[in-house]
Amino acid sequence: CSVPLDLVLVLDKSGSVRYAQQQIFAFARDLVGQFSLGSASLAQVGLVEFNHDASVLLGLSSSLSEFESAISGASAAGGLTSVSDGLAAGLSVLEGAASRSGVPRVLLLLTDGVQTADGDDRTAIAQASVVKGAGVQVFAVGFGGARASTLSGIASSSSHSYMGADMEAIREHFAASSLCEAASSPRLPPSPPSAPHSPSPPPSPPSPPTAPPLPPLCSVPLDLVLVLDKSGSVR
Repeated sequence: CSVPLDLVLVLDKSGSVRYAQQQIFAFARDLVGQFSLGSASLAQVGLVEFNHDASVLLGLSSSLSEFESAISGASAAGGLTSVSDGLAAGLSVLEGAASRSGVPRVLLLLTDGVQTADGDDRTAIAQASVVKGAGVQVFAVGFGGARASTLSGIASSSSHSYMGADMEAIREHFAASSLCEAASSPRLPPSPPSAPHSPSPPPSPPSPPTAPPLPPLCSVPLDLVLVLDKSGSVR
């Protein structure tokens, strides 16, 4: 699709993705192929790889050939996993010199595991909160040993999180559900939960039956007025 949008892909290159690294690169090419590049009024793409550290392979660029060069220059998988470093590096790309004001900013994270360096999954979720707090839509995609609960904590919403059985399943999912459309479509905030209804008051007890009038005790001519107390104490 043809939309003005700044996108950074944050790709896991820890040792556990060694067997899937070429599929990860193919997935990255799939995603970028969904966007129209080549003009300042269209999409820009950046690229980050991470293991126990993170490296920026490409700042925001509208050049497909620059993206291809960056993918070709990616290093072999190895090392531990610091998702938080990858997220921080991705934010630095979106806030770099090529960033544009008024343009949607999107970060897509792809990982196959849990954070094993610089903290744990809670560290990754905390860093994701910083990224989201900067106005960035975060998509979190995982496979292998990644935790679905962590992906949900990282992503901007449940629709921005996806756990696939493997890279092939992930590629098929995003072929059917375009990232470009999902990232550029305006989304309404979720409706606040309805306030719980107050329980109905218990029914009032039935009124006591009216006592029958007493028979007259005497028959005399007389004018009588009754003055009755109705204060709270006689309720």
